[in-house]
Amino acid sequence: MYDKHLDTFIQAADSGSFLKASEKMFISANAITKQINLLEERLEIKLFHRSPQGLALTDAGRLIYTEAKKMIRQSNAVLRHARELEGPGEYVVHIGVSLMNPVNLLLEQWGKAAQKHPNIKLEIVPFEDTVPAFNEVLEHLGERIDVISCPYQTSYWGDRYQSFHLRDLPLCVTCTKTHPLADRERLTFQDLHGETLWMADRGLSSYQDAVRDDLERNHPEIRIKSTPYLDTNTFNQLASSRELLLSAECWSGVHPLLATIPLDCPYTIPYGLIYAKDPPKEIMQFIMAVGQVGQVAKT
Repeated sequence: MYDKHLDTFIQAADSGSFLKASEKMFISANAITKQINLLEERLEIKLFHRSPQGLALTDAGRLIYTEAKKMIRQSNAVLRHARELEGPGEYVVHIGVSLMNPVNLLLEQWGKAAQKHPNIKLEIVPFEDTVPAFNEVLEHLGERIDVISCPYQTSYWGDRYQSFHLRDLPLCVTCTKTHPLADRERLTFQDLHGETLWMADRGLSSYQDAVRDDLERNHPEIRIKSTPYLDTNTFNQLASSRELLLSAECWSGVHPLLATIPLDCPYTIPYGLIYAKDPPKEIMQFIMAVGQVGQVAKT
């Protein structure tokens, strides 16, 4: 419906450089440059001022940027409506995946429901494990990425998405593989006495606040270190320290130098799907299908 090079143009404008855009789109910077050159030739318009400091939109480029976003949204809406008129056809759900947001739990449940929904296909879309990258994904949910499976109960990311609960994950403790606790099969709060435990800042997560209250009241021997969010930099810092992180089993493979050990406690991490606030009905059909499998598994 629209020139797909507009997607590249928008990403380059948002990123401020062809190199950063290439990292987010997982294609080479040279390919990004060629696509922008072709688009400028086709439109006969200069879209960017280019300098060693990066990219800046021209006046014409700013107009194209604004209108292109409207065009893409309208084009997607028209296609959705056309497919509705045609009847149930094939629909692709784009699943966002990163090292910290793996897709294995979602695929496990979808595998049990897929036969009943042959019109729905999945496409994996990788993204970076950085705060700016995740913010960008949330800003554009429903465009390049439709759904992400992850621990979702936090106020850090605001209210830019809806969530659907799939299951509760047991809490774990993550530490370096050389830590004295790394070889234990399971841990208790008593095992953490004298240690420093990284946790989310108070107010960001209700389950972490409950754990923090318990530790401050019953286990003052555990030193608490607050962090506003988790990303790969957090795990890199942890790998070069003797400190511990309150975590979940879904993050067990994030860093090769870290071990993740189950923690015996009454607290869990809510895990589920996040998606756009106004998703197409096909996305909701997919989410409901996955959710029904989870309900059957619990009974």
